[in-house]
Amino acid sequence: MAGRAGRTLMERNARPSLFSTVVGFDDPLEMLLACHRRIERQLETLERLQAHLQAHGMDADASLAAQSVLRYFVKAAEDHHEDEEKDLFPLLEMRIPAGEEKARFNALRENLEADHAAVREQWSRLRKPLEAIADGIPRALPAADVQRFVSAYRAHIAVEEGALQDLFARWIDDSDRGALGRSMRARRI
Repeated sequence: MAGRAGRTLMERNARPSLFSTVVGFDDPLEMLLACHRRIERQLETLERLQAHLQAHGMDADASLAAQSVLRYFVKAAEDHHEDEEKDLFPLLEMRIPAGEEKARFNALRENLEADHAAVREQWSRLRKPLEAIADGIPRALPAADVQRFVSAYRAHIAVEEGALQDLFARWIDDSDRGALGRSMRARRI
């Protein structure tokens, strides 16, 4: 059952490659981790955008960066949260037997879903200014709001990844992986 999920996160991230490989829905854990890498790239873009606006003001680069961030967080990040909240977490809830481990999982799930709600709420403060910037309209992008959003997401990813590998390896079998992958694919069609 461990298969690809049995490798550590460091091993997965450290493999040298000349080409970027595309992760498919046949490996939902790798897909979830790849989503985290894309979220991190968009968080970096958001931070650079905020600094760019302070240094250079509104320009075409700012507009393009805002469009990229919006495109990702309006759709793809929400799909990612739904992958977890509607598919992965309920599946783990069914697979983990009653007892202390299930209680730990339920507490983890509650915290992760609260994190999702928190980043959604923080995103709501950034979305309107980003929409204006994407349309070429000068708007302030408050540094404190950007930093809260970025910090919350990075902390969430760290906690989630710390738990996902073990949970997948112990409780998700090949048929579960197939079902998760199909559901994730369907969400994006």
